[in-house]
Amino acid sequence: MIEYFLAIFIPLFIIVNPSSTLALFSALTSSYTKKDRKKTAKSAAIYAAILLIIFAFAGSGILSYLQIQIYSLRIAGGILLAFVGLDMTRRGQQFGESPPGKEHKADFALVPLAMPSLAGPGAITVTIVSMQTIIEINWVTRIIFTIIAILLTMVITYIIFLSSGFVIKALGKKGMDAFTRVMGLLTVAIAIQFALTGLASWISTLNL
Repeated sequence: MIEYFLAIFIPLFIIVNPSSTLALFSALTSSYTKKDRKKTAKSAAIYAAILLIIFAFAGSGILSYLQIQIYSLRIAGGILLAFVGLDMTRRGQQFGESPPGKEHKADFALVPLAMPSLAGPGAITVTIVSMQTIIEINWVTRIIFTIIAILLTMVITYIIFLSSGFVIKALGKKGMDAFTRVMGLLTVAIAIQFALTGLASWISTLNL
């Protein structure tokens, strides 16, 4: 049973890769208070967990009903992430601040942190594939293992996100401004890779 659980958990944790999202989280929440940063980390982990659990239960059915392919999710996620990256590059540390006259800060827990960074096309694919391919155990056991794997991954993600305060403190205000712009550039690059991978997958389905 442990072997089957690890067969679900390890691929999911690798594809979610919370440490790679830490830099983006740090850049997005650099102007937040410690309390707001902690709240955003918690919300992002919860949102991502809910999304993946939904796809664990009904992912194949949802995509099939809406006639959506995984490569379409990759392209859509890439476009969404590109807008975030471009804004980060253009505005630096101002990214995420409220427009004039607004007292609250924008909430990035759902977009882009939970989706498409954590619960992106890759994680969704791994979740759906795990439910479809590990047929040696019954469906109930599979869904329980998958939910536990998702929750464990997001708990680890939340703990990793809490360390963002050290990153922000170490870099300082000017350092975070530069770091945010660099992260914006890398985010755009990741977004383009998302879209290109989806486009390549789509092209491979054509009879050319």
